[in-house]
Amino acid sequence: MLALTIQQTLRSFCGPLARGLASAATSQPSAQKLERTRAPKTLTTYKKPFTPRKQYLFNEYDTQLANSPAVIVLQHYNLSGAELQELRRSLKQTAQNAHLMVVRAKMMRAVLRDTRYANLSSVFTGPSAVVYWDSTADGLAAMKLAIAAVQKQKKLIVMGAKFGDLLLNQKMMHGFVNLPSIDQLRAQVLGVVQAPAQQLTAVLARTPQRLVGVLAQMSD
Repeated sequence: MLALTIQQTLRSFCGPLARGLASAATSQPSAQKLERTRAPKTLTTYKKPFTPRKQYLFNEYDTQLANSPAVIVLQHYNLSGAELQELRRSLKQTAQNAHLMVVRAKMMRAVLRDTRYANLSSVFTGPSAVVYWDSTADGLAAMKLAIAAVQKQKKLIVMGAKFGDLLLNQKMMHGFVNLPSIDQLRAQVLGVVQAPAQQLTAVLARTPQRLVGVLAQMSD
């Protein structure tokens, strides 16, 4: 009964967060592609086939967005090759093997078109890059570590993110990464559920003692 109550409370308390955590935690590396309401374009505005290079980039971006448990969108300004290399090293070592990929914003918007993540295309403006993972056991913790590494570089701005099926804009990012983990949430909810029972137990434990005291006074 208590377990059922906790599950119901978590469902209403966590809402989309719980679904995002579950989706991100169960994501496994595969060759999946983003689901689309219609087939992607294969011709340019001038009715010419995409070059092999553009087709490769489209497929690469599509694969990473579909399979990574989380994706963080960044804007970068005048990062040197040495700075990019150092950031990639830092993300790999400190953020659960995160990868950094510089992307073409226009191509990324084309990849996102007609998918469930279409609203994310608005954050791909100017020089863009993404942080992604092949797999991770704890997507929320990985995102926190990645953002901490990114914020050390003043030439980078966090624009938004995808976490499981959740889309986060720039304003939502700050509060989201400061949320407690799902285990911490469970512990908090369990504490709330158990508190009334513990208080009732304490009251019931004191009642016989009080009754004995009253009877003793009456006998005197």
